[in-house]
Amino acid sequence: MILTNVIKNAVTPNWTRPELLDGYAYATVSGQSVSPESAKRIATVYRCANAISNDIAKIPLQQFISNAGQIERVKPDGWRRNNAYLVEVQPNRAQIPFILKKTALMWLLFWGNSYIWSPPNRYREMFVLPSNIVQPIIGKDGQIRYRVQFSTGPEDIPAVEMLHNMINSTDGVTGKSILTYARETIGSKQGANEARDKLNAQGMMPGAMVHFEGELNKEARKKVQESYSEAVSGTNNAGRLLVLDGKVHDFKTIPISAADAQFLQSSQATDVDIANFFEFPLYKLNMGKESYNSNEQQKMDYLEGTLDPYMVQWEQAAQVRWLSTEEQAYSYWRFNRDAFLRTDAKTRSEVIKNRLLSGQIEINEARSIEDMTAHPGGNVLLIPSNMAVMDRNGKITPVSANSVNINTGS
Repeated sequence: MILTNVIKNAVTPNWTRPELLDGYAYATVSGQSVSPESAKRIATVYRCANAISNDIAKIPLQQFISNAGQIERVKPDGWRRNNAYLVEVQPNRAQIPFILKKTALMWLLFWGNSYIWSPPNRYREMFVLPSNIVQPIIGKDGQIRYRVQFSTGPEDIPAVEMLHNMINSTDGVTGKSILTYARETIGSKQGANEARDKLNAQGMMPGAMVHFEGELNKEARKKVQESYSEAVSGTNNAGRLLVLDGKVHDFKTIPISAADAQFLQSSQATDVDIANFFEFPLYKLNMGKESYNSNEQQKMDYLEGTLDPYMVQWEQAAQVRWLSTEEQAYSYWRFNRDAFLRTDAKTRSEVIKNRLLSGQIEINEARSIEDMTAHPGGNVLLIPSNMAVMDRNGKITPVSANSVNINTGS
């Protein structure tokens, strides 16, 4: 089954769980209906979700093999289409790795679950399935399967073919969207935006009270209301002169009350609440107090506090779903967090220098970080010549500068 069949043939299932329906929206106390799509129209929600999904999608997810203390990265193989190739080069015939990861994360944030399916076809591929057409089911034997609603009918997918990530889970089987808990906050923000938009549409004139001499029937009152609205509504009419005829006995505008003004100003506080639901740092929203931490420290805090929980779960799920039982003993998946933490050239140069001179990386490894060509004889580790080695018995042996051959590393 190719990607077009997976997406185009997907139909909305008749679940008993309404939050899995595509058109489902949460009702809120503010009277607003909050759905994944309506929530994305809130700038703060869109910014938080877009930044988190983009930042994780940019980080390479790589497979490694550990053998007798030697760590090697599994190279992508386009002929065999191994998992390293699918994750790093081409997941399927229609997508690149960035799109696959970002799509999965957007489903995860707004639906609480993401599903990456690896069908057992000869031409190996990975697909992100819409979360609203998938339902995990636990059988009496304890086995998990995933019921997917295709246009041809429901199909049960074995767990070994599905990488399932979830957030806010209360049963360990299915997750819950951030909207489940943030819907009242987002609903208040939607209501505030709607009130502001209506006020702008009225040319910042919230209302007026007009007294006429005599009595007006229903039709006449309606014409007066329409005439006033036409004269003051819209930003083009803001501040313009309003002309009244002699029949008007009294005219008074109704200003915004202090409570209403405070309500509109509280919009920024709602943005802070939304950011907290996403665990998104305020400095990335140009809000909050100015921090004196370095850019590197801020990125580290953002990585550990916001991004890492998503990446660690993905790494552990990949360990189980993308590796055989035998491979799990010596192979694993890791996001290359250093790629995210790359800072300015000066700081990066100092970090590479320290790692190089302390023997943590080889010369050619340091060059590869800067996308530089490997140097002949550069596959060696360097350490200061005045260092020594202490064995388990406490014996100290100086490291001789002449004991290492620069060409062979021995």
